[in-house]
Amino acid sequence: MEESNKSIRDELKELKEAISDSKVEKKKVKNFRMPFKAMVGNSKLKKGYITVAVIEDNMNIDFRKEPIIDGTIRLDDTYHAVEEFDIFNYRGKPFVFQTKNKLNPYNPLRGQHETYGQKYVMARMEGERIVSKKSMGWGISIGILIIIGVIVYALWTGG
Repeated sequence: MEESNKSIRDELKELKEAISDSKVEKKKVKNFRMPFKAMVGNSKLKKGYITVAVIEDNMNIDFRKEPIIDGTIRLDDTYHAVEEFDIFNYRGKPFVFQTKNKLNPYNPLRGQHETYGQKYVMARMEGERIVSKKSMGWGISIGILIIIGVIVYALWTGG
């Protein structure tokens, strides 16, 4: 009997709640996890090992741990120089981005300022800017002046 006494609004609310409960929950974004073979533990850290993200010529990335010997690291058949300002920290452990075909590691903090994409960034910033007050267009202001002029003329001539 209670079912028949429910209003349509109550039934709609129940349906909405049932639908919202049954919806698939948003997938949680997983944090980046370093591959186990590339993790540098405290014992390896004391021996001078470093985590290296090797950027291959075919745009693939491989993570490794390699020892620093005399300021260089060896990646298969190539040697690469490592300096202190090229070493980053990932969770307190040393980390380097090394391209396979370059002598020195990749450091995005070094180099020239790249402003070639600045016009695109500025255009996007302008598009997302919050405008608090919009100015009247010239067409609207001229239309208002004409209406005021007609009203003043009608009052002045008495017609």
